[in-house]
Amino acid sequence: MKFLFAKIFFIVLFAGISNASENIRFIDINYIVNNSEVGKSLNKIVQNKSKKITTELNDMGKKIENKKNKIISQKNILKKDEYEKLIRDYDEEVKKYNNIRKKKNEDFNKFRVNSQKKIIETLNPIITAFMKKESVQILLQKEQIIFGDNKLDITEEILKIFNDKHKKIKFE
Repeated sequence: MKFLFAKIFFIVLFAGISNASENIRFIDINYIVNNSEVGKSLNKIVQNKSKKITTELNDMGKKIENKKNKIISQKNILKKDEYEKLIRDYDEEVKKYNNIRKKKNEDFNKFRVNSQKKIIETLNPIITAFMKKESVQILLQKEQIIFGDNKLDITEEILKIFNDKHKKIKFE
């Protein structure tokens, strides 16, 4: 029902402004963020960070697993209170590992989101200047367009301008 309402809304919207189609354009921001030179370098950084985090966490996980197996193999050899102490230590180590894993994932996601935001913030003045220069009154996000003439898509033009102006952005 909501989808039908959305379709009707966009049909009415476009029917009402079809006379002003010269001043309407659409853009795919995600395409620009992912395919610009800056975006490609960010993707490489993100992949490297992801691999590094995965490797670190896998190594820690293997150490914990080895400790668990060692404790299990010593169950019948150790006294009950020594065995219980090893179990408590193991449980603490697992909690610590889970906290580290959670923190690393949060930091990684925060880095990725903030870096993409930085690209978009750098892109905004370019889009604004383009809109003023070309007298564009309405700019829509491509994902929200059901049908549209490719002549109204300014993604490639903005991508070219963005690549010319920004070869590199420093990401923290």
